[in-house]
Amino acid sequence: MTTTTMTIGEVSQRTGLTERTLRYYEELGLLAPERDSAGRRRYDAAQLDRLYRIRLLRELDTPLADVDPDGADLLTITSRQLGALDRRIGELSRLRERARTVEDRLVRGDHPADAELVGVMAGLPHTDSDTVATRRLTLLVYRDIEAAQRHLVDVFGFAPGPLARDDSGTVVHGEVRAGDGVVWMHREAPEHGLASPATLGAATHCMAVNVDDCHAHHERVREASGDIVYAPTEMPYGVLEYGARDSEGGLWSFMQPLDE
Repeated sequence: MTTTTMTIGEVSQRTGLTERTLRYYEELGLLAPERDSAGRRRYDAAQLDRLYRIRLLRELDTPLADVDPDGADLLTITSRQLGALDRRIGELSRLRERARTVEDRLVRGDHPADAELVGVMAGLPHTDSDTVATRRLTLLVYRDIEAAQRHLVDVFGFAPGPLARDDSGTVVHGEVRAGDGVVWMHREAPEHGLASPATLGAATHCMAVNVDDCHAHHERVREASGDIVYAPTEMPYGVLEYGARDSEGGLWSFMQPLDE
C-alpha cells in the first residue's frame, strides 16, 4: 500500500462527495478503485484523476450517462469550466449591482420601484437595457513588462498569465492573476500619456489586494527581498494593511479585514 492511496472515507471527506455517490460511480464503471487485503476500497492517483474529470463534466451539466472520463481532454473541460465560472461571476456581479442600487435608495430614504425589487429577487435584469459592469480589469504601465511580471509572481505570489510580444520579440502585454482579478500590464505609450512610475519618478497608482493572512503575506514578501514600505498596521478604515513596491516603484497595499 502506497502513501498516495486514499480510502473511500478520505475521498468523501476531502471532496465533499458522499460515499454513496462514489460507490454509484463505481457501479456505473466510471471508477474502479483497488481493494486492500481487508477488502477496503483504495483510490490511487489515477482514480482521483478520473474522479476529477467526472466532477468537471458533471459541473458542466453533462448527463451522467454521457460522462466519459477516458475521452475527456482535461485542458478542454477545465477551460470550459472556467468559462462557465466567468459567466456565473458575471451574473452574480449584475445581481450585486442591482442589490446595491436598492440599498443606496433605501439609505437615502427612497423606496425602490416594485420592478427593481422583483428584479433583485428573481436575479434578472429589471429593464431590457441592463448594462451593469460585470468584471473589472486593472491596467498598469511598466517599462519592462517581463521583469515586472516575474517580480509580481516571485515576490507577491500572483499567478502568471500570458506574455505577448511584437515582431521584434519585445513584450508589449502581460498578465497576472490576483485572486478573482486580472492585472493587465501595458507598455509605456507616450501617445496615450501612459508612463511607468520608474519613468515619472513617482507612483501614479496604489493597488490594493485582499489576502487571507496579512502577516503571512508580509513575511513572504520580506523573505523574497521585496521592497516593504510599511509593516502590517491596523488602519482606521477597518483593515490590517502593509505596503510594498513593485519592480518599477508602483505602490501595492495588501490588506486583511480586521473583523475576520
